Amino acid sequence: MSAPTSERFKQILEAARKREGLSGTDTMIVNSHLAQMKLFMLRQGLEFFPTQDTFGFRKMFLSQLVEENEIDTRLEGIVDDFLIDGKGLFYFRPVGDSYRIMWFSKDNYRAYYDASSQLEEIELIYSFSVRSGLGALATPTSNNGSERWVKLQVRRDTIKESITTERPSFEHGVGNSYSWNPNQTRTLTNSLGFIPAVESFNTMKSTGMDSSGDFDWLAEQIVLHDDLVKNIRTNIHFFGNPTLVSSRPKHDLVESGDGDQLRPTISSQAGFYSANRPSTRLSEPTGSGTSGMKVPRVIANVEPTDRAVYLTPDAVSGDQNLYARQYREELRTALGGVDELGISSGATAYEIKSLYGRAATTATRRCKGLLTYGLCKLFGLIIYHEEKIFRDSFAQAIGLEKPLIPIEEDLEDKNEYPLLLEAYKQAEIAFDRELDLRIREAVQNTELPPGVVGLIPDGDRKVEWRWKGPVFEDGTEDILNSSIVVRNLQELGVDSIEALRYLFPDKTDEERSAMLSGYPFRMAQATQQSIGQFLSLINDMRTTPHPQQPNLPLMADPKLDLTPYVYRALEFLSKELTYAGQYSDDSAGSEPSTLDSIERARSAAGLPTNTGPERPTFVPDTFGSTGGDTTTGGGTTGSGGQSMAGGVPQAQRLTERNADLPTAGSLLNSDPTTAGDNQLSFTDTELPNGSIRFGDADLSAPSNSGVLTDPTGTGADLESARQRTQSRRISRSRKRGKS
Repeated sequence: MSAPTSERFKQILEAARKREGLSGTDTMIVNSHLAQMKLFMLRQGLEFFPTQDTFGFRKMFLSQLVEENEIDTRLEGIVDDFLIDGKGLFYFRPVGDSYRIMWFSKDNYRAYYDASSQLEEIELIYSFSVRSGLGALATPTSNNGSERWVKLQVRRDTIKESITTERPSFEHGVGNSYSWNPNQTRTLTNSLGFIPAVESFNTMKSTGMDSSGDFDWLAEQIVLHDDLVKNIRTNIHFFGNPTLVSSRPKHDLVESGDGDQLRPTISSQAGFYSANRPSTRLSEPTGSGTSGMKVPRVIANVEPTDRAVYLTPDAVSGDQNLYARQYREELRTALGGVDELGISSGATAYEIKSLYGRAATTATRRCKGLLTYGLCKLFGLIIYHEEKIFRDSFAQAIGLEKPLIPIEEDLEDKNEYPLLLEAYKQAEIAFDRELDLRIREAVQNTELPPGVVGLIPDGDRKVEWRWKGPVFEDGTEDILNSSIVVRNLQELGVDSIEALRYLFPDKTDEERSAMLSGYPFRMAQATQQSIGQFLSLINDMRTTPHPQQPNLPLMADPKLDLTPYVYRALEFLSKELTYAGQYSDDSAGSEPSTLDSIERARSAAGLPTNTGPERPTFVPDTFGSTGGDTTTGGGTTGSGGQSMAGGVPQAQRLTERNADLPTAGSLLNSDPTTAGDNQLSFTDTELPNGSIRFGDADLSAPSNSGVLTDPTGTGADLESARQRTQSRRISRSRKRGKS
């Protein structure tokens, strides 16, 4: 795609994102698709609810959270960014007793992952305005301007906040592109212990953690349609007004519509001109301009040879109009939607509704990436933190003290740290066990001590969403047909929860179980009648002789036992009267990657922490292999059976389960090939099976570092060795030539 086309495409997208009406954009492909997707993605509103809520507090908490952050009104702008950019980031931050939920578009954040595809660090940039003394004279780029920029660097242990008058950059540091003041940067402790963010992806690639927007792959086609519509509009403006063609003079057919217009005078016809009163010319009897000219209602003295007719040119040909409409329909179909103005295959209302099913399906898939794997996961993280607050406040309320966390820097004798660390781990296990037991007893007795805040731990923390209403409202006939289907399914033996899915498809199984708290008199009556029929049949079989053995009743045949059927009818009746929800523990839900208590204590004390994995995550083999065997002692044996590297132990290879590998397309926080705390070891501490490495012939080459000792680090030993080697390589003939 050429540079002008790319720039035009960005202008079209930004005009649709910011809703700018004076952007000079003529195509409505982007605007129409966004409007249709928002219609089917948001519908009559969204409702967020927990899949498990034993005590009823989670739903109230989510409703209050959505209301405080005005999620319903912000979702339209979020959907626009999500569809245009292809991805975005949800981020929350504790503010007082509540949480502030923020959305960042593609250009305002960077998310860095580790080798196990866990968020390791995020960088956020957003702006805000302040009151300036200069008022309207202040510019956003001046020091006293009203616009300020915030950059957040969020890690599991710390949060770095910076404020500047210039827009920060993700690629440069503080000293390169910012005008910082010392009091505009501060480092805070991350009290959460994890990164409170979730990245949402729109149309993900088949492999990797990357995605694209809905319109990126149709950029040239959208720009072409914009040019096509622009040309059509120009033709309509130019050729839209009819033209009067006549054989008579102009002044006979056109008269002035304004009484104040100048009339031709003798002086004007003679060619005289006055500066304060412009004269008209003979060729322009109605004045120098064309304003006020109109065709009179009656034109007299029309000769038989005179002709006057209006010519209306064809501004837009039929082929051009048909091509533009077909091109628009093809683009809307390629985007997964439906062109409302050109449904060519929808002859009936049912066919039109079926066509809109394509748009509804596309919107549902977009909701998966934005809501299911985005905002709902963020709500799950908030619930996780609220449960942690409950545990901490409950332990403090009952007087259960946490074990003291040892910090190595505070100890005078460093040798005591391993012993204190082991004792702390044992005490922490006992503390968690005792706390879980006390919480379980308090919940069962419904007696919580005063001062406890947060949410009670309630197993699975998964949050789901649903629409408050459909796009196409169901009529009374549709509802009646659905209820008939439910009744027929129940008559076939399908349980009520499964059958009610056809009548209430948006409700969960737990909610359907709660709806069945009444008495199903029809089901109970039918079941009782069936049980009575079985009992009467059993009574008849007791009095009827067996055909093969007349001396025994028919009931004596074991193959004709009806008792299991009576048991099954009673079990069905008991099930219909005792529906209840199911409890799921928190093992099914994924918890965020958090810091342990020791590292969090070190972060609170301002000490360096280790947020990365403790084990080497990537240990590949070195290049080359001799195919030799390894001895039990770890040395590589040659052909003579003697050890070639007896001092090098054998490599301990990791399994693929324990060796993390960076995900394709992910953005790692650090380069795994460089040294550092979070490096992925690219060299074995031991030689693999018979592998060798080839060095450079030049001893001063970087590949030979460490061959000769150089304690000063200046490279003097390598340089002297290189000079000695070069002096030995001079042949005798060259020496004689020099002498």
